[in-house]
Amino acid sequence: MDRVLSSVQIAALLVSASYGIGFLFGSGELALTHGMAGSIYGFATGLGMLALAVVAKPLWQSGLSVWDLFGRAYGSQQRGLVAALSLVWMAGVLAAQIHGGVAVARLLGAPDPYGLIIVLVLIYAAAQMSLRIASGVFAGCLLLSGVVLVYTLVAADGLALYWQAVPRFVEDLDTFSPTQMGTMSLAVCLLVVTGADYHQFVMSGRTAQCAVVGCATAGLALILIGFLPTAVVVAMQTTGVLVDMPDGKQVIPWLLSRSAGHLSGSLGAAMLVALSLAALGSGAAILRAMASAISTTLPGIGRRRLASASALVIGAMLAARDQGIVETMVSVNIVYLASVGVCFSALLADINLTPQRARATMVAGLIASGGVYAASWLGLLSTQADASSLVAGLAASMGVAVGFGFVAGHRRTRMTRSSR
Repeated sequence: MDRVLSSVQIAALLVSASYGIGFLFGSGELALTHGMAGSIYGFATGLGMLALAVVAKPLWQSGLSVWDLFGRAYGSQQRGLVAALSLVWMAGVLAAQIHGGVAVARLLGAPDPYGLIIVLVLIYAAAQMSLRIASGVFAGCLLLSGVVLVYTLVAADGLALYWQAVPRFVEDLDTFSPTQMGTMSLAVCLLVVTGADYHQFVMSGRTAQCAVVGCATAGLALILIGFLPTAVVVAMQTTGVLVDMPDGKQVIPWLLSRSAGHLSGSLGAAMLVALSLAALGSGAAILRAMASAISTTLPGIGRRRLASASALVIGAMLAARDQGIVETMVSVNIVYLASVGVCFSALLADINLTPQRARATMVAGLIASGGVYAASWLGLLSTQADASSLVAGLAASMGVAVGFGFVAGHRRTRMTRSSR
């Protein structure tokens, strides 16, 4: 591993990996109904980065991502299982990018379901491009959207609102139920801490101090950036221009297109194209990661294109569910965290689990949490579904872990007595 990154470079990479279409469009969507508290996703991501800074030094010293640590502690088969489980949260991120792409397609005039089909085809095509070329183009489009976002805030006289973001954020948090707020914050924070995609940057730091400072800087930057989309939406709401907004997922691309259009008529459409490219780029990046995980866990699907198509189908199925962007990501994050949470906690606490016990623990969490998620999808559970999914998964994992240990201990006692 090349350890060459400075703290500034680490911070920049962590921020760019976090600031995507889900972050931008999802925060704007939440702002329509939750005011400045719509920044909760960005704020929780920033807090997760600060928490990552706490564990950055031992992570850097180990030279292993959390999933490699799983493999070392529980065996190579468990590492493969965790790689398969990572498909869960990645599917949620992919679905968020699909949501964003469809929202832009609608603004460009593509009717349903053709907009969805077009987005899926373009994401698949983008995933086949050279990663170096694609990443530069898509990152540039996202950076352009950030510049226009700041311009929109200034034009809407929203700077005063932005400077008051923190107290307004705290004030508007009561628009979420305590359970909803706690579950969402926990799911986002924990995924940042356990995310192998973030760990690659941490472990590439020149020194452990660079890794720590880089994570802390990224956390503070994301908290500041996280208030921008919501401040723009709240500022524009006061003018009355968002009264007839049909779809909350469209609010940010619509506002950015409107602001760019005020400078020049053709720039409005150009802004939408740039945003669609950003969505395609984010979707393509996560699709490549999912395809790699599928190929690793299912050797029979060895061809990258077939694995990519399979991953895209999974993301499309999640996107077809009528959920908000942030809600989509959080719901599947919870299934993943409920599956690996107990084993990860045991790893941090230096509690030894056998490979069989670790596998049974993770599978139990997946079945219980996934079952609750499926029930909510089918409409059998309409309230506090995310909290129920998290509690059910962790309880099942803990029950199996403790029960497995009790049975193993009882067997060892019987064998000892019989040998006497």
